[in-house]
Amino acid sequence: MYTVDSNGLELALATRRLSGPLVPGRHPHIEVVVNYLVRAPALVLMGLLLVAPALYTVGLGARTHPWLALGCWLQLLGGGALLIVDRRRLRTGMQSLPSVFAFTVWAFAAALGFASLTVGSMMVWRQLPRASRSAYLHTAGWVALALVLVGVALVLAWPSRRLPWLWWPFIVPFGVSAFTSGIAFRLILETVTRGRYFSGVAAERYAFEAVLVAAFVWTWLGLLVGLFRAAILAIEDDPVRAPELTGGPRWLIPLRLWTQVRPVASVAFLVVAVAAARVFDAVLGAVPRSLQHDVGTATVEWWRLNSACESNSCGEAAAYALPLTAALVLAALFAQDRITVRRPSGPRPLRPRSSAWREHLPAWRAVPRWLLVGVAVLVVLSPIAELVYVALHGTAGTNAGGIHAVAIDPALRAALRTTLIVAVPATVMVVAFALPVAHWLAAARVRIAVPCLVILTVLPAQMYLGALQRVIGSSGWFGTLVPLIFTHAAAGLPVAILVLRGALLAPAYTPAADALYGLASLHTIVARLGAVVPAVVAVAVLEFIQVWNDFFIGLLVNGTGGSPWSLLLWGYTRQFDESSAQLASGALISAVVPLALLLVCWRRWLVPGLAGGARI
Repeated sequence: MYTVDSNGLELALATRRLSGPLVPGRHPHIEVVVNYLVRAPALVLMGLLLVAPALYTVGLGARTHPWLALGCWLQLLGGGALLIVDRRRLRTGMQSLPSVFAFTVWAFAAALGFASLTVGSMMVWRQLPRASRSAYLHTAGWVALALVLVGVALVLAWPSRRLPWLWWPFIVPFGVSAFTSGIAFRLILETVTRGRYFSGVAAERYAFEAVLVAAFVWTWLGLLVGLFRAAILAIEDDPVRAPELTGGPRWLIPLRLWTQVRPVASVAFLVVAVAAARVFDAVLGAVPRSLQHDVGTATVEWWRLNSACESNSCGEAAAYALPLTAALVLAALFAQDRITVRRPSGPRPLRPRSSAWREHLPAWRAVPRWLLVGVAVLVVLSPIAELVYVALHGTAGTNAGGIHAVAIDPALRAALRTTLIVAVPATVMVVAFALPVAHWLAAARVRIAVPCLVILTVLPAQMYLGALQRVIGSSGWFGTLVPLIFTHAAAGLPVAILVLRGALLAPAYTPAADALYGLASLHTIVARLGAVVPAVVAVAVLEFIQVWNDFFIGLLVNGTGGSPWSLLLWGYTRQFDESSAQLASGALISAVVPLALLLVCWRRWLVPGLAGGARI
């Protein structure tokens, strides 16, 4: 902005278009102070419970294994350089000396980044203990499974996008915790083998690895298909994007579809990859203790190291968490770098598109669609039906009547009440603390904020839980609920801020953008805030379900003393053969609340809040 001072009169020439009404008065100092105060809780909570413990873990791991830490830093530097090179890739030909020089610098930076990433990975691999390398190989396999799962979900979403009522069997598994799904598939294995399993140790290992893979696919595939279905239907309803998808040769539809849904696919892969890298709950719920070391992932190995160390000798556990953190940070930045800004579209259709089931189709063409619905319902309900059967009849050699035994058990009622006491305050804190920060970031457009929030979102829990566990234990808070509530709130804030910020973003020079700065009319500001209600509800529902179904954070922060429901059921798994009926009954009872919440809010709140953002 250019200014001219003439006889005390200051004139300014704006370098861009101005919008919004003129606001008279002095600089609102009080409002500035209030804005800082309402943003402070979220920033302080994330700083104290996420950033500070993570930095302490990095320092402790670097002091214990400096060469391992150096390898991780080389990985981050090399991966970051490759991301910058990819973002600034040259688009012009080499027709002049400056362009040749620019290409040379670009190629040298790419080679240097690749070399740094390669050398860092080799250093990390050599510094890891031999006993721990298998856990990281397992984790790499789980991340590869997440990538395959995203592709399979996209393939299934296209032919099933217009099938009615298919959304509910797709999302039901997501409401069931990973711990419960592991129990359900272990019970299926018990039923199939009649409690005998297999004769050899290797066969049992492969069988339980198959159980874990089935539980993971069952939990996440339906949610991915549901999100892709919603994204495809939104594209078909868009008068600008729909011709880009359906126009042209039909055999090119898969390529055009991938181009359209690539931002959604990047986010989906990021979420599922983080879940795959942290497979922990299902391992402890489904796998016997004697085999957990053989089929465990890096998180299970870290838990074993952290549990065995003393308060002043946990450097091994801290160093072991560094490679996983570096890998997840690079994956997150890679996915975030490919999430494009939502393009403006034309007006919404005047009337909703008719569903395919209302179209007059020949009977022979409708059969495959309904067959797909039937198969999806059967696959989704089979583990739940197994839980019901075991709860009523038990397994081979065990007693039945599990539902009655659990219903009169005061321990489960107390555990469910404790879980509710933790989930409700944590959810309220996440929504209340995240909304002011999300509004500020949407208005300020701080570029560094999104990568930082993405890193905090994918930050492995072991980076901060180990340090928090020792601080909580030394201060006498271990076994109480207050640290657990605040830890859950801090862990849920980054993703909540990202979702709400995306919902509040608006194109420049529009009434919606003016509402971010308070420059619009009161009616526009109120309408803007009302438009983000789906995103707020989506954040609240997902945070409540995450806290309700949590096992890992509760185990590390709270121990088994204040026992939320999953920790209570974990005690049942130690006598799996004798208490399978009670275990199945407890898993069913605990899944009622998140399932009901997910089914009620999915179509009205979750899909618009997560996929659509806010529009006026």
